[in-house]
Amino acid sequence: MPTSFRYAFSGERPLHPHFTGNIQRLCLWADIRWAQWENSKALPHLGQGARSMGKETRVRGLKWIIQIAVAVAYALAYCAIRPFSDAHWSLTSGLRFACLLLIPYRYWVALAIGEAIPLAYSVFQGVELFGVVTASIWSVPPVAIAMPVVWFCRSRLALFPAQRVVDMKVLLICALVTSLLWAIITYVGYLTATDPTTHVSLIMFAGVFVGSYVAILTIATWPLFLRVARNGRSIREMLVEATNSPLTSDTVLCGLPALIVVAFISAKADANSAVVMQMSLFIPVAWLTLKYGWRGAAASGPLAVACVCVLTLSVPDPMVIQAQFFVAFAVTFLFAMGARITSQLHAQQQERLSVGKALSVAQQVLHQGELRMRQASAQLDLVGGAVSLAHGRILRNVQRFLTADERATLARDAAQTKARIYGLAESFHPVAWRERGLPAALKETIGRVLDEAGIAYNFEMGGRGLSQLAPAVHQAIYRAACEAIVQVCTQLTCSQVTLVLRGGRLHGRRWAALRVVGVTDDTDVGRLARRIALSGNIAVKLGMNLNQGPSLTTQAELFDGIVHSRRGATCASVSVLLYDAQYLRTVERCQSHQTQLWVR
Repeated sequence: MPTSFRYAFSGERPLHPHFTGNIQRLCLWADIRWAQWENSKALPHLGQGARSMGKETRVRGLKWIIQIAVAVAYALAYCAIRPFSDAHWSLTSGLRFACLLLIPYRYWVALAIGEAIPLAYSVFQGVELFGVVTASIWSVPPVAIAMPVVWFCRSRLALFPAQRVVDMKVLLICALVTSLLWAIITYVGYLTATDPTTHVSLIMFAGVFVGSYVAILTIATWPLFLRVARNGRSIREMLVEATNSPLTSDTVLCGLPALIVVAFISAKADANSAVVMQMSLFIPVAWLTLKYGWRGAAASGPLAVACVCVLTLSVPDPMVIQAQFFVAFAVTFLFAMGARITSQLHAQQQERLSVGKALSVAQQVLHQGELRMRQASAQLDLVGGAVSLAHGRILRNVQRFLTADERATLARDAAQTKARIYGLAESFHPVAWRERGLPAALKETIGRVLDEAGIAYNFEMGGRGLSQLAPAVHQAIYRAACEAIVQVCTQLTCSQVTLVLRGGRLHGRRWAALRVVGVTDDTDVGRLARRIALSGNIAVKLGMNLNQGPSLTTQAELFDGIVHSRRGATCASVSVLLYDAQYLRTVERCQSHQTQLWVR
């Protein structure tokens, strides 16, 4: 395009020199602008690449800063607890194991570097005492030795099957193998020591192994418990919940004072009594474990182990090793028992939730069925009206061709057809229920059916909260009332039936109680024969089946209720208790939220 500018005015006719110079300057200006425009297209791409490179550089710098921070933090924590760590309670082993469990894999190299520097400094200070070989063996970071074991347990054995679940069996295996590796490295270092005064025995190996194992199970317990209990909440929310938790109150008010008292008595007693008192330290832990499962052992177990280890001398003595083995066995047993109890509680809770969901589905199905019956009843009413109008038109058109008896027969057939359709619609779903609610259906519909059978009827309703019950409960109340009346009338030739409905609330749960009482009067022989003849129509008019059997009990169980029946010589009664379905679903949601804190 700049070339076309140069030769835009080319031709055979000569131009004025001044005009030619202006044209050349104009073409030069166009060439410069065109070059600038082409360069400007490449600049954004270059700027974006520069920005991405700068961003990548900043991200890499941030990653290195995090790695250095993890190494420094771990080194400081290691140096802080190392003076308080000894062979029979190796606090550094618990710190290593907890960090390997909870810190992501990408920071494990930083952990090894953070431990290697202070460890090498402390080990090589005793080179003259133990020798170069021993110092070289002991200078290998134990956290690096345990990394393959912990990685295998976390990745292959599913130590954490879910975000808030810990497999206690895999945890115990991982702690056992890791402690064994560390004890072997320490024992090999003692075997290669050049100090002639160093006496190496298997008791030292057992002491180092049990000390690391106990420290792992105690120090790593609380971080695991916090990981399980966090559930995406903030530290403040966890502290508030922990303060209001019954586990905290039982641990602080019952478990901790008992441990302090027993530890104080053990410190003042003689050697034989002290051993027995130290064993009794795990009784409060066992009580909390039985009550709260794994959480009870996690909350109180480290406290009991700390009391025992503080009272025990760190010497390679068989009695001390025996006490250490008891502590290891007790902690392992309590954690395993707590995990088993928690697993059983979780399974029972899941079963209850499954049953609750099944009941909720059955209630919804029952409710949908009632809605379909209500719609069918309304359609039948419309059909009955249409049939009545059609019979009326037919009667008006053909009445002049019929005799009086034929017209009367046709009118009677039309009335009977309309009555049957209306009765069928009433058996499906009463009109009084659709228009004026459940009390009208219980009083008017049932009262009319019993009045047609020659049975006196009384209806009483009281209590509070009946109107606030779920629609499914209202439907269950009406069907239960109809079935109870049919059951009473089939068991006894009743002369009077009383229906009592009560509602209330107990422990935040709404309930409805229904009681049907039937009384017979054998002295009224005239009406007795009529009641016997018409009692069979009660079930049909109320939409019930005489051969339903245990359907009333089944329906009550859908709403967590019960049924009680009693029959005498002149009296029969049926009582039904139903609970609100809405509260059941609320309880299921609350229990489902609580189960997220459990460890299987």
